[in-house]
Amino acid sequence: MAEKTTSTTVERRMKRDPGRLFTYADFDDLPASAVGPALSRLRARGEIRRARKGVYYVPRRTVLGEVPADPVLLSEAVGGGRSHLAGLSAANALGLTTQVPARVELAVEGRRPTPPRGVVFKPRMGTNRRGLSAREAALLEVLRDINHLTDLSARDTARTLRRLLASAEARSRIMRAAVSEPPRVRAMTGALAEDAGASEAELRPLRKTLNPTSRYDFGPLSLLASARAWGAR
Repeated sequence: MAEKTTSTTVERRMKRDPGRLFTYADFDDLPASAVGPALSRLRARGEIRRARKGVYYVPRRTVLGEVPADPVLLSEAVGGGRSHLAGLSAANALGLTTQVPARVELAVEGRRPTPPRGVVFKPRMGTNRRGLSAREAALLEVLRDINHLTDLSARDTARTLRRLLASAEARSRIMRAAVSEPPRVRAMTGALAEDAGASEAELRPLRKTLNPTSRYDFGPLSLLASARAWGAR
């Protein structure tokens, strides 16, 4: 009886949210010994799909047919939520380009699992982006290769990225995370933050991490008013 109740609960919960990816952790309030068989039965009946081992979903359906699992959400599920858009995927999300990569590019912090089909994982060792929004993390990724990731003019590129640091709360989160990024990313983040209105007290912790004699290629961000003060060459 408990097995039947568990199966009903699992089915009802999943069907409430088509397209969402479920793992065993989403059913940790149910008897563990009954969850696995319930998922297997639902899959055998064609009610759910298995995206990969341990990850299931109820497919969304449109007039064009069944929608496969979102590769970004799938990557987050298998990567423990430690993945962020990278490369052209990040630049596209921020409105810097209309280009769409053939495979979704994701930066992964910590252990790097095998990527799902259609996804490229880029390892990021030593970074600390916990608490950032998707767009805030995308900003740090774009700064790693800004010369090749924007189709906008230098002025519009700077304006688009600076806007992400306009609020004090977002600025604080981004600058905290930037401390663990490469020096060039730290320097550009500092220049963007200063141009966005950050006070010297806000900027000081990030400034202290940089060698004052070092020079960096800021690319289109070299036009920022504070670029040279942050090491732009």
